[in-house]
Amino acid sequence: MGLQEAWMQAVTFHGCQCPALAIGARATAYIMEQFALPPVGPYDVVCTAESFSCAVDAIQAVLGCTIGNGKLRVQSKRRMAFRFCDTRTDRSIYLALRPWLRDRPGLTEKLLHMPLEKLFQVTFGNEVPEKAPNCILSSACAVRNPRPPQCPPDMPSDSLYAADGDRDW
Repeated sequence: MGLQEAWMQAVTFHGCQCPALAIGARATAYIMEQFALPPVGPYDVVCTAESFSCAVDAIQAVLGCTIGNGKLRVQSKRRMAFRFCDTRTDRSIYLALRPWLRDRPGLTEKLLHMPLEKLFQVTFGNEVPEKAPNCILSSACAVRNPRPPQCPPDMPSDSLYAADGDRDW
């Protein structure tokens, strides 16, 4: 599966086009190429994403990594970075978004066409994370929902919320 197919699958799943979704589509297309995955899954890939973002929707749509099947873990590190592991070969690739990116008009299209090495810092390794626990966490697209949802006042606080009560995404 190439980038165009990954992008279309991600947009269909997510419901709109946005820069973070483009980043996720680029990451998944690269991983499919590097791990020599067939065009149609299921795939033996586990992903750890380091932030809650629309990019995670592309990972779910294209690679089939979900929290429910234990192949997706989302950590709250506020970094646009992903570790993909091919459990057939114990091969892993860590993709970290380069820090120069800022949201501006035309960014989504630019992200889809720039050379991958300008978009991500790529690190190869053989570390395989354990499967993600079965907990459900979701994020909202900033285009449709510019403010993060607030906790109801009677909801107990937990580690998913910052000290001020806002989610960190």
